[in-house]
Amino acid sequence: MSVRPPTKAALRELGKGLFLDPTDEELEFFAEMVEQRLEAYETVMSYDPEPRLGGAENRQRSSGRRVPSDADPHNAWMTACHVGGDEGGDLDGWEIAIKDNVCVAGVEMTCGSQVVEGYVPNRDATVVTRLLEAGADIVGKTNMDDMAMTKTGHSAFGPILNPHDEEYLAGGSSGGSAVAVATGDVDAAIGSDQGGSVRIPAALCGIVGHKPTYELVPYTGCIGIEHAIDHPGPMGPDVESVARVLSAIAGSNERDLRSHAPVPVERYEDALDGEIADLSIGVLKEGFERPNSEEAVLKRSREAIDRLANQAESVEEVSVPMHADAGDIHSVCTSEGLLDAITGEGLGHGWKAWYNLSWIESFGKFRRAQSDDFPAMLKLLLLLGAYTNSEYHSRYYAHGMNLVVELTERYDEALEEYDLLAMPTTVGTAPEHRPDRTQYDRMRQSDVVDNTTPFNRTGHPGVSVPIGDVDGLPVGLMLVGSRFDDATVLNAAYALESEFSGE
Repeated sequence: MSVRPPTKAALRELGKGLFLDPTDEELEFFAEMVEQRLEAYETVMSYDPEPRLGGAENRQRSSGRRVPSDADPHNAWMTACHVGGDEGGDLDGWEIAIKDNVCVAGVEMTCGSQVVEGYVPNRDATVVTRLLEAGADIVGKTNMDDMAMTKTGHSAFGPILNPHDEEYLAGGSSGGSAVAVATGDVDAAIGSDQGGSVRIPAALCGIVGHKPTYELVPYTGCIGIEHAIDHPGPMGPDVESVARVLSAIAGSNERDLRSHAPVPVERYEDALDGEIADLSIGVLKEGFERPNSEEAVLKRSREAIDRLANQAESVEEVSVPMHADAGDIHSVCTSEGLLDAITGEGLGHGWKAWYNLSWIESFGKFRRAQSDDFPAMLKLLLLLGAYTNSEYHSRYYAHGMNLVVELTERYDEALEEYDLLAMPTTVGTAPEHRPDRTQYDRMRQSDVVDNTTPFNRTGHPGVSVPIGDVDGLPVGLMLVGSRFDDATVLNAAYALESEFSGE
């Protein structure tokens, strides 16, 4: 489709949004020059670039069908499908679920939202390609919070219910993936974590969820909130399953230039010997001092850390005062970061990686037609981001991003002294499912992301491990390590897991 030259009236209107007031003479000149420069756009579109994401070639696929509610009591699934993996790989025979903001070619992707309902990707995300090449079968897309905007488990297609008690929610935004693992429907699942979206539902549903080091796993073909914080991650019934999936999906993507050099990877399951006698663990003081903490959850977390103390070289309290304000830093950065992603038609700009053209074109049409159907949280962040961008010239965003550098240094200093940091994944159990509450009511309730969001900003790896329950609802402990030391994090999780095996 050829690019239509803008009229002088259209250029004048566009100028208003850019704080420009061109003269009639300038408009005449700009209109002429714009028309000339549009020839470059025609040149760009004359190329048909080599597809960079995995596709449907030479693979048996079923396009899938929506999972009926009577077959899905927890509302964990969006679509049942089947894409067969290669034979003989490390995950041969495994059945894996994929969060519904990760592209699987030929299968509808909703992002838990009515706005983009009906979009069908034409390529696989990089993580999906790697799973298939490792032998895994993709068996469905899992339900998620609407556009990944909340962390409780509220999709536009209904609440995702906790598998341990259906009076409670699964957490989010990867709630469907957590439930599919917890109920044994799949061997493992892929979630995505922008502020805790893998670790939170893992903790609340009693499974293992790992947010890898930033850039360890390519995000190409996934739909996120902001490039600076988006992480795909494995979720499984135990640490070994998570480690095996991580081994399959980790590694630099030469077409994902967020990573300019090969990232260090290993066979993470091979490092699981449970020997942590030489590890020192710092118990993060501020991680236990969050608002609205449930004392029973803190007590259970301390008991789990005491069990680690029986195996580790040392366990001591450590303080990182900035951790208490990390949620505010994350909030300030997210509003304008999300604004750029949404106005950039669902991907943003400046990302040196493969751009999913079909998603950009579809999302651009969807949001112009149905933006009022976006969840209230997304609307709030867009309005806030637009306000601070316009009125304060992004000064708060810039200052917040500078503070992320300082926050990263504070954690790095603690991790020079200790091999790991430990804290509750969430300081409360699963939120109660209250159908009478509106999305606006839920936005006023306490947040569950206080301990998880900082590490999306800094990129440190974190894993949530189940450590028992409080009144029948699961509790998770989070272990955080140095960047690209995911093996140590997972091995410590494996040692902790062994303390609770059989209980």
